[in-house]
Amino acid sequence: MRMNVLAMVAIALMWSCTAPDSPAAPEMQASPGNLTVERLGESNDVVLKWEDNSDSETSYTIFLRDPDNLSDIRQLATCPASSVSFAIEGVLTAGKNWYLGVRADASDKRYSSKTEWILYYLEDLSGRPGVEIRSAVTSTSSCLALSYGFVNAEGLKKQEWGLCWSADSAPTVEGLHSRGPELPADGSDIFQVIPNVTLEYGREYRIRAYLTVASKTYYSDELTARLGEEPSEIKLDWVLQDCPSLPEGVALYKTTTPLEGHSFQAWYAIADPSKVAFKVNVPSSAKTVDDQFTDDCLVLVNGGYFYNGRHTGIAVVNGVSQGAVSAVRGSLRTSDPEYNEFYNVTRGAFGVDAGGQPAVHWVGTPTGGKPLFFDVPLPSVRGEDRYPEVGEGLPDTPSGWVPRQALSAGPVLLKNGRCPFDFTTTAKGGENYLSNFEIIPYDIFGPAVSPDRTAAGYTSEGHIVLLVCDGRVSISGGATLTQLARIMRGIGCVGAVNFDGGGSTAMVVKGLGHVNDLTHSQTPANRPVVSTMGFYKK
Repeated sequence: MRMNVLAMVAIALMWSCTAPDSPAAPEMQASPGNLTVERLGESNDVVLKWEDNSDSETSYTIFLRDPDNLSDIRQLATCPASSVSFAIEGVLTAGKNWYLGVRADASDKRYSSKTEWILYYLEDLSGRPGVEIRSAVTSTSSCLALSYGFVNAEGLKKQEWGLCWSADSAPTVEGLHSRGPELPADGSDIFQVIPNVTLEYGREYRIRAYLTVASKTYYSDELTARLGEEPSEIKLDWVLQDCPSLPEGVALYKTTTPLEGHSFQAWYAIADPSKVAFKVNVPSSAKTVDDQFTDDCLVLVNGGYFYNGRHTGIAVVNGVSQGAVSAVRGSLRTSDPEYNEFYNVTRGAFGVDAGGQPAVHWVGTPTGGKPLFFDVPLPSVRGEDRYPEVGEGLPDTPSGWVPRQALSAGPVLLKNGRCPFDFTTTAKGGENYLSNFEIIPYDIFGPAVSPDRTAAGYTSEGHIVLLVCDGRVSISGGATLTQLARIMRGIGCVGAVNFDGGGSTAMVVKGLGHVNDLTHSQTPANRPVVSTMGFYKK
């Protein structure tokens, strides 16, 4: 018996309604987006970067295509699914265009994304101006230093050059950077130092030299380096002194703890600037600290350097600035060739603003201008290329600090808790120290120089510290500058400046009088000085 056509169609429709569903087809992977290419320094290597738009890709495939032969498509590599960049090294030829492509892959290749392409012209750098690093990096606890030079730049007007660095990405002049010194007259390589106050201990930095010509900036290949080990603080046993004449908010401490193998004696006074005033004095003529001590004074110490009875450097008294930081001789020894060489410098300054908040800065003075305060030093190095005068962009943008009371001397002992110098010498040796940026003379700066010292600093709580130590006597062998910095850190200071020492060192305390040793002094009291600083009744 034959089934009619209508019945057969009905049966087919019934079967189709009861049959199981077919498996869904996988979705196509979303294509990578926002392709970019970054050249690696002066090499012919590049980094291809993209935006990950897929959720379930298994990998990425990188392709290369020659625009002169579109059928020539090469698969360069396969990257993990987590990738968003790929370095193409040793493949590209300069002076022509290249198509670079990337595809998001699926486990079933039929559902991989469409390959996205970017056209990139790899410039031929063989004849253009440039800059290259020409030495290894010297790394110390206080700085990084290296040499660099220019290529194909003869006769071109060089607008700016220097070093830039970063711990996180390719360094550029838009980030951390420092202008270099003036160009050597003989065309030799440029030597430049990066101070540690712009770096962090324990981090590795990428460093490039840069050159700007006709408003275009060129970069060298990268080097990597990190600071040497940070010097440890020195903790001494400080004993609180009984000083009934000092009000609440001021305290005096003394130590006789030996200092790294020799006897040592020192005092420090610490004050809360909300309860007492910090003031600077610059008398009309030199007077001892004892003679400058007045009835409203609580603690007074000697201040800045002086020559022929005149204060050298900057003094700010009640908001009025006087003096300047001038270019300094490379040596005070007349027999030294550096005696006739002058360096522009910044010098360490300590003071307080109108609200009594303490700070440490480097200060410099452009010719005919007002003092400029900076958070970084002008990194001058004795025996190396000179820097021009400080300005709005050299060594950096001025800090904007407006001191009410301040004195300069130097060197800065601590800035943000870091000692910005050590006694590492340059390749020339002698007194050519790598990080004596303030060009402090031999009788103050050196690994074996440990006279009486005076220092001013402040703690993280904003309390002000004035310290003196004895030196050159049997009861106290004094302190080197690095020891002094480490002692100030041990007290709790995060910023500090060294002031005039030797026979000028003095501390007078209300009710106690002169506390430091006078047995080697030139007079029954300390040497007459032209500036003092101290704590006063409010």
